[in-house]
Amino acid sequence: MTNKSDYELIEENLLIVLLEMEEQPEVARAYPPDAMTYEDEMAQIREFIDLAGEYGLAFEYINSSLEQYPYKVSGKAAVKLLEVGLLIGFKSENDKDSRFDRRR
Repeated sequence: MTNKSDYELIEENLLIVLLEMEEQPEVARAYPPDAMTYEDEMAQIREFIDLAGEYGLAFEYINSSLEQYPYKVSGKAAVKLLEVGLLIGFKSENDKDSRFDRRR
């Protein structure tokens, strides 16, 4: 059995959380009309993960969405997101999240 690299684990974990979010299209009603739509946000997060390998951006967008909108994620997905945060070493680039940033 081979261990996955950090990048493989991060990508896999982000996709697990994203899939749960994509399975909740009813959350689209909570998105304000002057913001990115639910559909566009899901597509953009998937693009960050699948096409660009921008795992940090995907992680930030997922966290922001989970904080702003009424998504429900399983305990498994919550643990996967926590694992990503531990590997990446930050929550977001916002000043309010600087206490979670181990990169500095």
